[in-house]
Amino acid sequence: MTIRPLAFLVAACLLFVGATSCDARTWSDSSGQYTVDAELVALTEKAAILQRGDHHLVSIDVEQLSEEDQAYLATEEAKLAADRVANKQQTWTTVGGIEIIGNVVDFVERDVTFQRRRSKVYVNDRVFDNLPDVYQKIAPRVVAHFENLPTINDKASLERWLVRRRGQPATYKVEGVILELPSGDEYAFPFFLFRDEDLEVLKPGWDRWVAAHGNYESQSSMSDELRTLAAARQQDAEVTQQIAKLQLMMQTVEAGVTSLWEVTLMPGQGVAGTPLWVVVPGRDSRQATAAALSRNPGYIAGPVRRVSR
Repeated sequence: MTIRPLAFLVAACLLFVGATSCDARTWSDSSGQYTVDAELVALTEKAAILQRGDHHLVSIDVEQLSEEDQAYLATEEAKLAADRVANKQQTWTTVGGIEIIGNVVDFVERDVTFQRRRSKVYVNDRVFDNLPDVYQKIAPRVVAHFENLPTINDKASLERWLVRRRGQPATYKVEGVILELPSGDEYAFPFFLFRDEDLEVLKPGWDRWVAAHGNYESQSSMSDELRTLAAARQQDAEVTQQIAKLQLMMQTVEAGVTSLWEVTLMPGQGVAGTPLWVVVPGRDSRQATAAALSRNPGYIAGPVRRVSR
């Protein structure tokens, strides 16, 4: 099978738009001696956070960037680019395999109290049954961790343990992060719940955040850094999934199940855009055209040609 390099590049960039290299631009400092090809993933008042093609993050003070780059950061395009990454829905996984959908908001150090009164289980004065489903799964594991009682793993086992306490509350100091759930509610999730690969993103700034207690500006800066790392990590996870999809697509092409087709797309009436040449897999040109149009609403299909053999 022979695939033209240009066609393969178009396939990677247009089919899987999350890949960093497709959205990268060249940045330089005010001296012009330092340059980096990277994508803007976050923007604060003082710094631009860039992600290189190898997925490493680079933080550059806005004042140290070239005039051209500073002008770009002031544009709506730059703000939208940063917001696109920051606002993506994030997914985290606990040691026990529970998936938590929620965006990182901040570090947190707070008390969490468990108590049974009037035949109901309360967590920080909220009725257990009124908590989000994911937090109902998480809450018993908080007690299990601090009490070293792995048998406490659901509401029933938690309630039996609280009954034996005869109404006495159990309070634990939780160190972790605040996640904003899809409902908009914010909850504290302890560090010990997360997998090691997630902790590599969530925990590095914790000690500095604690040391800056009482210094609002310093803690806010570290919270910005945490949110940035979390957003960039989520993008990396998506890139990994996209690469896997691309590999699967190429396997189907190599097996002869599908072919790669280059579809010319023209912007339809009222659509602001330029012509696109999209490479997609398909059993025939009709299927490839349908796939290209579904990914680019408002465009009209033009010539189609097969680019794999």
